[in-house]
This record gives sequence, structure tokens and C-alpha cells, in this order.
Amino acid sequence: MIKRELSLNTLTHDSLLFNIHDLVLVLAAAQFLLLAGLLVATRRKGDLSACLLAATLLVIAVQELDSLFIWSHTLRHVVLDWHPDLLFLGSFSYWLQGPLLYGFVASVLYKQLPLRKRYAWHLLPALVAGALLYVHYYSLPSAAKVAAMSDLGFMWTPLMTRLVTVWHLSVLVYGGASLWLLWRYRRQLLERYANVEVSERRWLMWMVLGFMLIAAWQLMVHLLGQRIGESLSNILGIASHYIAFIFVNALVFISIRYTHLFGGLGAEPASGEPEPYKPEQVARVDEYMRVQQPYLLADISLDTLAKRLSLPERTLSRILNQHFGKNFFEFINSYRVEQAKQLLLDSDKQSWTMLQVLAESGFTSKSTFNAIFKKQVGKTPSQYRKEQRL
Repeated sequence: MIKRELSLNTLTHDSLLFNIHDLVLVLAAAQFLLLAGLLVATRRKGDLSACLLAATLLVIAVQELDSLFIWSHTLRHVVLDWHPDLLFLGSFSYWLQGPLLYGFVASVLYKQLPLRKRYAWHLLPALVAGALLYVHYYSLPSAAKVAAMSDLGFMWTPLMTRLVTVWHLSVLVYGGASLWLLWRYRRQLLERYANVEVSERRWLMWMVLGFMLIAAWQLMVHLLGQRIGESLSNILGIASHYIAFIFVNALVFISIRYTHLFGGLGAEPASGEPEPYKPEQVARVDEYMRVQQPYLLADISLDTLAKRLSLPERTLSRILNQHFGKNFFEFINSYRVEQAKQLLLDSDKQSWTMLQVLAESGFTSKSTFNAIFKKQVGKTPSQYRKEQRL
């Protein structure tokens, strides 16, 4: 609900229903509705992330139309003449954007995301905002509603100013919670996998940041709207719709492209203290690593290694963290670096390329290989080989 109304006399003829800025909102809403429908029609059975992303797109489409009906001078008066109660019907969507975004992120990161009754508490702000709108707008006589919205006076009341401010803040809060979820997810990746570059979901982080940046921009325009002058406020408000249209569409296409490439982590291990590990279990891990060399397998994971050692996954994780002082990612890749060092020093393999060396050491990414090798050895693989030849 950002101030964006410009006099139609300055843009186009009064008889026109839409100006170019209104058309952007219409096209954006149509595109979001189309993408939401496409996601629902093509989703796999039980694909919760597709449903949540479709719901997020639907919410954004409703927001665009709600903004169009309120801030378009011509459309607003058409609606007021027809039925003033049609205004603000999309207001509930503003309060659903944050929870849906957080739910989408969680459903992409974790394969088993149960729907619990306590999640209904996230609907409380929408219910409260709806009750306030009913008391201060919908319960009024029709003539009073028309008078309140003909010149947008109702939009500048303390109630609406606070509601718009809190809505933008809610998107930022849920966005921050989503970033925290991504941070925690990456830590879990390092505890479970040796190769994490495919599963890091960086596109998801950029998507969340995009929503947060747009919300921050709109909040800034809203808070500064009455301080910076009507002309500049209008320009910034209109710009926010163009930014949202371009940026969010790009992020949506990215998310649709990458959502199904990785199934996400399984459910987190049950809470509570695991059984203390025993010295013979540590010896078993050490011997297995030296003799069987499981680190050479590119797809080795904590779960796979635990099964091969006949150890509970949580016990193995505890051994790695407390005895060896490393998470799974660091533990496996320390062996891989040692293997790479041997290959780099092998006189029979001096003609090998770095791609051959990293592949034979269990790595799958050159950037990861270089970064981990330099972190442990203090120099890049190429520098190490060159210095050892001297």
C-alpha cells in the first residue's frame, strides 16, 4: 500500500482506464497467477514446496491487484461506485507473504516437513488486521466508505500507516528467519556431507534477500513518503513496482529451475544426548578410513559411513566432533587433501592435470578442491606441486 497515485492528466487522458504504470501491475499479477497455476498443474505428488511457492505467487498477485484498485484514481472510483467493500479484500495477502516465504524455504531444505496445528498462529496478524479493517472501514455506511477512500484520506490515518509499517516489518522478520534457517541448514550439510556445493541452495538465499530488499525499499518509501514531497514519493513508489516486477520474476524463474534438483535434508536427528562413544568405536573409524578409504567416494555421506561402520549416525557424528575435532565435511576432506598431496608428489603422475588429481582424491569441484587444499596446506595445489619439484 505504497503511495503511487499520479494525476492521470499528467500521464494520459482522463478517459483511459489504465496508464502505463497500472499496466505493469496488471501484467505482473497475470504473470504471477500464470506461474502459480503452472506450478500447481505440474507439481509432483506430495510436493509441498511447489504448493507453498504457488501460494506465495498467488499472494503477490493479489497484492498487485489490491494496490491497483486502491491507487489507480480511475479504478478506485469505479470500485467505489460499484461496491466500496471490494477495496481491501486483498489486504489479508500482505500478512501471508512472510509465513509463506519461510514455509517455502523450510520445505525446500527439508524433505520431511510436517504441518503442525501450531503453524496456524502465523495467521493471527492477518486476522487482527482484518478485524481492525472491519471496525474502521467495513462496518461504516457505504457513503462513509466512499468519502473515506475518494481522496485516499483513510490511507493516511494512523491505523493504516501503522498496519503498512508492521506488514513490511513482518516480511523482513520472516526473511531474517529464513536466512537463519539457511545458515543452520548449511551447518547440517557440513555435518552430513563431504561435497556440499550442489546442495548449498545459494539461489534460495538470493531469493530471500530479494524479497527482503523489496520490502525494505517499500518500507523506506512508506516512511519517507510524507517527508520527501509528493512528486518524489510518487516516483519512488512507482519504481518499487517496476523493481518488484523485474527482480521477483527473475528469482521466481530461478527457484522454479532449481527447486527439484535436490530433495533436501531428511528430518533432523531426535533431540537428547546420544550414548557416549567407546574407544573401540574410535579405533574402528580410524582403521576403516585408513584401510577402506571411503573418502575416495564422491557421494560419501555421514549416513553411508555410519552404516558401513555399523554405528548409529549420531554416535559417529559425536566421535568426529569430539574426538577428531571436525565436522564430517572437514573430516573427509582432510583425508582427501592428504591423498591429493601424495598424487601431486608421485613422479609417475606428474603429467596428470589438476582435474585428474581432484577426481582421484574424491573431490567433485575444482573450486572446492583449491579452497580446501589451500586452507589445510597454506598454498594452492599448483603452488604445492611446483615447490615440491624444486
